[in-house]
Amino acid sequence: MRIRRSVPAAALALLFFAPAVHAENKPRVAILEFKNKVEGWRWGWYKAGEAVQDMLVTELVKKGKYRVIEREQLQAMMQEKNLSLSGDIDPRTAVKAGKMLGVEYLCTGALTELGEARRSVNVPGGFFGGPNVHVGSNKMDAAVDARCFNTSTGEIVWAETSKESTSDSKVYVNGAGGGVEDQRKLDRILRPIVVKLSESLSQKSLASSGMGGVDDASGVVGKIAKADGGTIYLNVGSDGGVKEGDEFNVFRVGEVIKDPDTGEVLGSNETKVGKIRITAVKGPRLSTASGVGGSGFRAGDTVKK
Repeated sequence: MRIRRSVPAAALALLFFAPAVHAENKPRVAILEFKNKVEGWRWGWYKAGEAVQDMLVTELVKKGKYRVIEREQLQAMMQEKNLSLSGDIDPRTAVKAGKMLGVEYLCTGALTELGEARRSVNVPGGFFGGPNVHVGSNKMDAAVDARCFNTSTGEIVWAETSKESTSDSKVYVNGAGGGVEDQRKLDRILRPIVVKLSESLSQKSLASSGMGGVDDASGVVGKIAKADGGTIYLNVGSDGGVKEGDEFNVFRVGEVIKDPDTGEVLGSNETKVGKIRITAVKGPRLSTASGVGGSGFRAGDTVKK
C-alpha cells in the first residue's frame, strides 16, 4: 500500500456519499474489494472478490443503516490519493486510509473457500438391450470471511463468516434426458452469502460522528473543504438541508484524548474558530460561506449548529 500525504483533505471524500442523511446519524462506510484466497480458480472466478464487494455495497444500501461509498467512486478516490488496498489490511493501515477517504469504518475480507465438485456415473448398455445410463451432478461450495475496522482506533469492531452450497444434476438414458446445469452458480452462491453478511453487519450498532446535515443528531453539519480568501467551501449542500443565510459555528479539533489502558479514542479538545454564513448552495454536497465572526478558517474545521 502507498499513502501520499500531500493530498486534498479527507473531508472532500464526503462529497461522494449517497444517499444523504438528515434525521439519522449513519456511519460512513467504505467496502474494499475482497481478496480471493482460493487456489485453482476457474476462468470465471477471478473477479469473485470484486463481485462480493459490489453485492455487499448494494445490500448495505438497501438496509439503510449506513452511508456507503459506491464502488466506482471509491476506486476514483483511491486512484486520486494513490491508494492500493486489498482484503488484507492491518489496523494501522485502516486508520490512515480511513482518514484519507473520509470514512469511519472500512469493511473488507476474503473468499476462503470456493470449489466445484463434478461427479458422474456411466452404466453402459448390456448385450441384451439394456439402456445406456449417464448420471451427473455438480456441487459448489463457498465461504467468505469479512471484518470491519474502526478507522479512528484500528479496532476490528465486527467479524463474520458465511458459507453456502449449491448443486445441480442431470440424467441421460440412451442419450436422451437432461437436467439443470446452471452456469451462473458463482452469482447464485455468493449472493446469499453476502445477504447473510449484510444482515449481520446491520445488526451491529456502530457509532458515528455525524456530519449528516442540519438535522443530524450529533449537531455536526459538515466540514470546511477549502478556504480561499474570503470564500469558504463546505462539504454539505442541498442534500444536507443547508440554505442561503444559515449561520453556523466553526470549531477546530485539537488534542485527541485516549483511554490510557485500551487506547480507545474518547474524544478531543475543540476550539471555536468563529461563525460563518451560507452565501450559496452549489449542489447536493457543496455550498459556499463567508465569515461573520472570527478568522483563520481552514480545511478540516468542523461546522456545527
